[in-house]
Amino acid sequence: MHAQLPFLHFSELAEAHERGPAAAVDVSWRRLREQAADAPDFPEFGLLVEAAQAEPRLRQLSPMSSHWTLGFSAYTGHTSPVVVAIVPSNAGRPYRVQRFLHEGFLREAATADEAVAMAVAHLPSGLGPAAAGTGESPA
Repeated sequence: MHAQLPFLHFSELAEAHERGPAAAVDVSWRRLREQAADAPDFPEFGLLVEAAQAEPRLRQLSPMSSHWTLGFSAYTGHTSPVVVAIVPSNAGRPYRVQRFLHEGFLREAATADEAVAMAVAHLPSGLGPAAAGTGESPA
């Protein structure tokens, strides 16, 4: 699109989407690492991002963060449904693994690594790399 309309400027993530879902996933992970680095007073979030990205099954999914909760989607679109989410430990509370970003409690974990392992255990079998789109059928 930029080649046809050079006066328009697009975000880095939009440009990554043009290159395909793998590029969009890579940019999303990098942006999450930057968000974690910008929050030194909340190291639990950084530990969670690091542990999740180290896990191959989560690293291939599209990551997102909302109110520090880390969610993972099988699609790269903005409104894509989350297949599993992890709330970081905070104020002495354990990490929480959930079905959705802000509800659907599944399990608690003492460490980021344990929470990531629990999240992976709740992924649907055969879930592959994130695909382009939102996962919703066109109307």
